[in-house]
Amino acid sequence: MGLYTLKVTNNDMSTGVLEKTKSGTVDYEKDFEDWLENSPNVLLDEEEGSIIWIGRQVTASVGDAGFYPDLIGIDTSGDLVIVELKKGRTPRDVIAQILEYAAWGSLLTYDDLNKMTIKYYKNQEYCNKNLKEIHQEAFFADSEEMQEVEFNKSLKLFIVAEDISPVIKQVASFLRDTYQVDISCLKYEVLKSEQGSYFISTEKVTGFTEVVKKPGGVGTSVYPRWRYPMKQKEAISDVVKKMIGNDKSVIFSASDVYQEAIKEYPDINPVSVSCQIVADCVNHTSRRHYPSGQRDLYFRIEKGKFRLYDPETDGKWNYKGEKIE
Repeated sequence: MGLYTLKVTNNDMSTGVLEKTKSGTVDYEKDFEDWLENSPNVLLDEEEGSIIWIGRQVTASVGDAGFYPDLIGIDTSGDLVIVELKKGRTPRDVIAQILEYAAWGSLLTYDDLNKMTIKYYKNQEYCNKNLKEIHQEAFFADSEEMQEVEFNKSLKLFIVAEDISPVIKQVASFLRDTYQVDISCLKYEVLKSEQGSYFISTEKVTGFTEVVKKPGGVGTSVYPRWRYPMKQKEAISDVVKKMIGNDKSVIFSASDVYQEAIKEYPDINPVSVSCQIVADCVNHTSRRHYPSGQRDLYFRIEKGKFRLYDPETDGKWNYKGEKIE
């Protein structure tokens, strides 16, 4: 498949000509790592929430060797996320490399993860908070109680490259299907139009589906993956609309939405409902953890309380939940 820009004459759509964009001519590996660090939810499906990064190019010791995983994070469930980014086509040894990271990562305790987190956020917004506090603010900001999260119960491994070779795809699929290793491969391409606009094309080559655990397997989720034909975020906003219509005076909570949603979607994850409402809430500062696919739908009245967003009275807000007008 190709990515094209549409060129028209005098705003006449019938004159449109498809002009194919071209791959960038410079090395974007470092840039893409930055972009991925800024947009963690690119790696996850919408119903899975997002990721908070806790390390980049940290030292991972395996045996007598030292390695440097590109990105390390924690997802909504508390699972450890390890990302290896490659320029060009994936080399054969990338599988061994990420499995070495997994062997190292699986042994990390909460204290290990917390130390890594504190170092990562040393000069950033969360500089005075520990991992539990950061995770709470990112994913459970409106909860009245501190959530009990079992960190590093399971691992999620990602190989990201401009080209995923057939052998890497085959081995990754084998590890998922036979040994329940949660490993996924993402292909990306940086494209640039003649007008100077950049486009990022991504393709989920393998993985990105629920790992079927064997009976008694570790990390089996209580809530299965989203299996309905419509997108989960559309289902959640439809539930809100059915609850309150277009009445901007009605106040609701994520719990209210969840209680209505389970009537139609019995296995919907309450955390996913809460995270989606936060992502679509214009003045919620935790929405910055969901920078992709946001919609300006709700306005936060107080902790845990929302109403419909009214741009005329509420003003304009950016993707970080900061007021701009």
